[in-house]
Amino acid sequence: MTAQVTNAIREAIVTGEYEPGQKLSETALSEHFQVSRTPIREALKQLEREGLVEIIPRVGTCVTKPTEQELKELFTLKEVLEGLAAGLFAEKGDAAEIKKVRQAVDDMEEALLTSDNKLYVNANSVFHDTILEGANNSKLSYMLNLMLNQIPYNRYVFITIGDPARREKSLNEHKVILAAIENGDREKAEKAMREHVRASGEVLRKDIEKKLKEE
Repeated sequence: MTAQVTNAIREAIVTGEYEPGQKLSETALSEHFQVSRTPIREALKQLEREGLVEIIPRVGTCVTKPTEQELKELFTLKEVLEGLAAGLFAEKGDAAEIKKVRQAVDDMEEALLTSDNKLYVNANSVFHDTILEGANNSKLSYMLNLMLNQIPYNRYVFITIGDPARREKSLNEHKVILAAIENGDREKAEKAMREHVRASGEVLRKDIEKKLKEE
């Protein structure tokens, strides 16, 4: 029960259902999930260890609100970890996985032509998820996902493709990554992924910082 509640609250935070800085009431969560306060309390303790919530004595539990410095640190780490994943994938990725990545790029190109932002975001997720899975390093996957959960990352995915010029650059960056992977070039794949993540991350970071100042 505790694991189910923990997963549900984590998902709500990661997807932005619970906003950064929002207070989480044990009583309200208990009523919402129809469980006693004990599994709720244990779930919040686990999420505090993951950096998703902050438990403040005599105040309560709040969704973690990252600072500008924390955002810079998170995106710097994201660049390194995803670059490593792309390099490993270039070495280890099998034909079926590479085909899946290639199809994702084709879908992004179609989305660009039809102005279908939802398709682009979905294809982008497939692209990055497949590379991470294909890197075949469970510790790397765990660390990257744990880090991304510390910001409501999915809420901001659409931001980087809202600008048509950035969307086209993003597509070209994905094509460069794909070419390096198809050639089995670990060094170029890692370099191309890092450059892509850095460019996308800069757009996201600026927007998130702006939203945090407004809240």
